[in-house]
Amino acid sequence: MADDSTASGARSVEDIRVRDYTVKTFEYLRHGWGAFTDNPVGFLGFTLALTFASQAVPLLAPIFGQLLSMAIQVVMFAGLAIVTWKQAKGGGTIFADFFPAWKTTAQLVWCTVVGLLLIVIGFVLFVLPGIYLVVGYTFSYLLIVDRQMGVWQALEGSRRVVNKHWWGVFGLMLMMLLLVGIGGMIGTGVLGVPIGYVLSGWFPEVSLDHLPFALPATGMTINLGMVVGLVSGMMVGGAVGVAVSGSMLGAAYADIFGLAASSQLHS
Repeated sequence: MADDSTASGARSVEDIRVRDYTVKTFEYLRHGWGAFTDNPVGFLGFTLALTFASQAVPLLAPIFGQLLSMAIQVVMFAGLAIVTWKQAKGGGTIFADFFPAWKTTAQLVWCTVVGLLLIVIGFVLFVLPGIYLVVGYTFSYLLIVDRQMGVWQALEGSRRVVNKHWWGVFGLMLMMLLLVGIGGMIGTGVLGVPIGYVLSGWFPEVSLDHLPFALPATGMTINLGMVVGLVSGMMVGGAVGVAVSGSMLGAAYADIFGLAASSQLHS
């Protein structure tokens, strides 16, 4: 498989496999948090906007919307990595920098479709192959963004590099998921409860039995204002976790692969 790595700073797949690398999860976390705190409004605004979009599209189109939702999340992580790379080089950023070029976005969507199909096939084949591919394809999207690779080249390039330290990258992904969960819990407690308390005086109590969910009859009631507050806090906190995770992944890619074309990401 050909590997595009001629630009300064980039390492080819074969070079990485020969010279090896180390997965520095906590160092990437530090870089991710630093990138977020340098531009919290941009990171949080972008993450909230795309998170809301990814959650809304399945409601409009239940089948196709699920696939589109995953593609939006991929584009979100790509955008977070792009701005992380730009900030690391000392350049100023604007909100538009979070969005990859249209051609790159189309490639990311196609990569999502192909990668998801292979992962589903892997899960059908005794589950473990699917888990292996989920981790193996971790960097495929960033290879498309940074090096403009083709879909299959990016998927295979990521898998071959990750295969060298699969468990290390698996740990990196677990840390990213943990950040989202912790962010959601902190957001619920710090923001959700106070907002819910304020809103509770403006919203009525409703019976759980009357909500459009397939739940057993309990006779319990909830205050809609409190629910709105808790959900809002959870979304904001979770968005912070996603933003830091995406930046963290961008830092991991830059360390392991090296950046090939970060100055031309929107050309």
